[in-house]
Amino acid sequence: MNSLVAVDRDGREWAVLAVDSGLKARLVHGTTTPAVLDLDELVHRYGPVALSPTRPATAGGFVALADTVGLVASDPETASVEQIRQVAAFAQSIILPHGS
Repeated sequence: MNSLVAVDRDGREWAVLAVDSGLKARLVHGTTTPAVLDLDELVHRYGPVALSPTRPATAGGFVALADTVGLVASDPETASVEQIRQVAAFAQSIILPHGS
């Protein structure tokens, strides 16, 4: 499975993976402890993060997330409350200031 790569403010690279109903970041280049974090915790501790457009996900969790975002954005009347919640949580984890 391909994963999206996020780079934190210190240059560490993290693979971002969908696990169950959440997003996790696993350290793949650099050092820090812990090496696995929830995506929102990664953004809080080491953000902002830049998502790499050079290694797009073509299978697995990010395709599902992209499909969910597309559904919520294009046809919100048919999206479930859980799908809307997932999209909102992901967006908030990226754009809210630290400590919010």
